[in-house]
Amino acid sequence: MSTTITKSLGVVEKYSAFYTGGHIELSKDGSKLICQCGKVIKIVSLKTGRVLSTIGQNEEEDITRFIVTNDDEFLILATQNNLFRQWKLDDCTLVKTWRSIHTAPVTTLAFDTTVTLLASGSADHTIKIWDIFRGFFTHNFKGHTGVVKLTKFHPDPERLQLVTAAEDYTVKVWDLRKSSCIITSQCHVSLVTSVAFANNGDTMYSAGNDKVVCLWKTDKWKVFKTIPVLEYVKSVIIPSEFPSPLGSSKDDPRFITVASTGHVRVVNASSGAREYSKSCRLSDSRSNKDIDYITQAVDVPSSDGIVFTTHDQNIVVLNKDLKQETQLSGHLDEILACRFLGEEDSHIAVASNTDLLTVYKRDTWECQFLQGHSDIITSLDVCNNFIVSSSKDSTIRIWQLCESTGSVTCIGQGQGHTQSVQAVAIAKTGSRPGFVLSGGSDLTLKLWGFPSESESESVTTLRVSATQHAHDKDINCICVAPNDVIIATGSQDKTAKLWAVGKGFLSMTLLAVLRGHRRGIWDVKFSPVDQLVATASGDGFIKLWSVTDYSCVRTLEGHDHSVLSISFFNQGRQLYSSGSNGLLKLWLIKTSECIKTFDEHELKVWASDISSKENFFLSGGADSTLILWKDVTEEEEMEIQEGRNKQILQEQVMSNLLADKKYIRALALAISLNRPFHALNIIREVIKLEDGDSQLEKLIKKLRMDQIASLLKFSVEWNTNSRNFYPAQVLLNLVLKNYLPSELIKLPGMQEVLEGFIVYTDRHLQRLNGLLIDSHFGEYCYSCMKKTVPEL
Repeated sequence: MSTTITKSLGVVEKYSAFYTGGHIELSKDGSKLICQCGKVIKIVSLKTGRVLSTIGQNEEEDITRFIVTNDDEFLILATQNNLFRQWKLDDCTLVKTWRSIHTAPVTTLAFDTTVTLLASGSADHTIKIWDIFRGFFTHNFKGHTGVVKLTKFHPDPERLQLVTAAEDYTVKVWDLRKSSCIITSQCHVSLVTSVAFANNGDTMYSAGNDKVVCLWKTDKWKVFKTIPVLEYVKSVIIPSEFPSPLGSSKDDPRFITVASTGHVRVVNASSGAREYSKSCRLSDSRSNKDIDYITQAVDVPSSDGIVFTTHDQNIVVLNKDLKQETQLSGHLDEILACRFLGEEDSHIAVASNTDLLTVYKRDTWECQFLQGHSDIITSLDVCNNFIVSSSKDSTIRIWQLCESTGSVTCIGQGQGHTQSVQAVAIAKTGSRPGFVLSGGSDLTLKLWGFPSESESESVTTLRVSATQHAHDKDINCICVAPNDVIIATGSQDKTAKLWAVGKGFLSMTLLAVLRGHRRGIWDVKFSPVDQLVATASGDGFIKLWSVTDYSCVRTLEGHDHSVLSISFFNQGRQLYSSGSNGLLKLWLIKTSECIKTFDEHELKVWASDISSKENFFLSGGADSTLILWKDVTEEEEMEIQEGRNKQILQEQVMSNLLADKKYIRALALAISLNRPFHALNIIREVIKLEDGDSQLEKLIKKLRMDQIASLLKFSVEWNTNSRNFYPAQVLLNLVLKNYLPSELIKLPGMQEVLEGFIVYTDRHLQRLNGLLIDSHFGEYCYSCMKKTVPEL
């Protein structure tokens, strides 16, 4: 545990959105995910969710579509302003930009198998074929009467045929050699969302929102079978291997359908029977009538897996047996609560404006989504390996982390509140907590018994031990003292209350009402060592209250907006707070001083937490960004000390060079260290020599132009002082004599240098003229006195 005063925090990792809806692509080896994120494309590790690189940072409008070449060398994107841009994936450099010629945004892109032709479909109902290497379009196909939503080349490069589908519910096949449409089919009565080729392109499967899959013979482009699947299909996939537990003959052709409701099924193409089915739906908060839970699904050729995206920007990876392998949170949404979890704080639990509890593994950022609540999770608290969560569905749940497997399971559920549960807290002592607290919009504070170890094998129904009408308005926060004896609650009614927990955790007794805030209280925390409780309020103040006499002993002023979260650390000597303006502040409690302010978040910071060893800090808020901080006070002090030692050493080297009359090296070192005073002393030493001006001129000629520029900036500063103006003027004179104006004007900041010289040079000239006049007057007076007094 830290014993020094923390003065600075450094960002260790910032986990933010990498997918905000739209299109995704996979790299050839299946290790990287290329995701659309507003005006940029982010390349993400498919295992950890870490952003590896970003493409398109300078886009002025949103990206409507993008595609990656089969060899992962290039990425081509289309923007809202009808531009195509080609980027190199390895170093994220822009190769070229050209107009799409479409009169409306591009909605779909497809490469042929040779990656020389690019097909672009648009909302202007047309399809254009582009020769990528030559940089012009070769075909312009018209015929659809709706927005073109799908384009796909036939896998045989010799056939040069393109399949398209549009919102007019038709499927068209275009022959590039004939430059015409060779087939128009209305086999579907709704939008076609996916096509896939099998048997080396001899068979094609098409599926869409009419709940059927059509099988085509591509030699004559005829539909020879229609299979009802009875659900809206987002994607039809033909992997090389299928899940092993199949009931039919292995010779039968099969295909996989991914339904928009979240079901993945293996269908026998011969019999039309479903041979394997799995629900991959993570969230049940939406109505069953919602048909857009899955927004896109793509296959992973390297592993025969499937990657699909959900409506809430989550990404799930299935392996070849259609079992969940990886889960990624593409967009955290508004973070309402976050907590460190497990031994050595190995995991992080996050509630982010959804009904799913997200648990991250801290070292890799692998995550798992936990189902259970049916509405938004509002609050979290943690003790050891246990999590307690509250939700707007009026329930609380207790979860347990298994350290050996890293999996989290629900072990208890509590139903008893009549409205949204806004706050929860869990007991802090013992390996297994003794109780759980909850409060919310129904104004009641409930004390729940904790499930025993024998009850943890299944989801236990929690029992209420005590209920209190606690506040007159919504309860926003609850905290348990380190000894589990006192409870603090904060409410929208501007008060905080202290409660005593009865023997056996079976009752609660009101101890005190803490009044003083002018607005609702958002957070309340007990000091880990002192008999103090801190409250954070919407009035922008943090108040510290004595637990013994219930008086306000200190008020921390510094936030200009609501204070939403607070945490004690450094053995209770400091406080960490976050506000609704996105600022984080470090406080020294002894002096009520704000030591430092951090500005990394853009919006409200609702949640924060401190690791058990107090060496890491966590913050999350409305900007959908989760930031992991580290105490870098010691590192910064060491860097400062190293800098001082280095400076002393370099100054000693400079003094030695000056003593050895190695003026050029000494001056170059003074310039590199940005030491104007040392450079002035070196110039003076050179001028003092018998042929000082010529020696200084030789020295200046040996300097680089950037060193000349730095020296001129130094001389501007020297020129402001009447005691130092002479070396500055000598230096300026020699520079102007030895370098052409055309050379000097190219130096950075030369205009400011000249302006600075002119002002003070005029003053020095006026002063010298005055001295010259005074000297003439003194000489005249002396000559007159000499005539009057001969002995002078």
